[in-house]
Amino acid sequence: MDVYETYAANIKKIRIAKKLNQAELAEKLGLSVKYVSDLETGRSSGSFDTLVNLADALGVEPYELLLPRNQPVNYDSRRTKQLMTRLRTNLNELVDTVENFLKE
Repeated sequence: MDVYETYAANIKKIRIAKKLNQAELAEKLGLSVKYVSDLETGRSSGSFDTLVNLADALGVEPYELLLPRNQPVNYDSRRTKQLMTRLRTNLNELVDTVENFLKE
């Protein structure tokens, strides 16, 4: 399964786990139900903003939409915790940089 298939599958799995239907998620995102369906089936992958907004609407970190869900990350590992913290920090910095760039 490539990253796009993983991303599409995770959107659907997490949405269902959060007990949301496609219409409810679409409303939270300000998108059409068809577009949410396209994201979940891999017909569209959206933009970086879509990834960030999806993660926010689903109450997860953006990286959680990209990681295979059937291969759990060992959060007990000190190294893994450090890497996840750095990833979260770097992603937040990237989002801030992109937002600042777009404002200028």
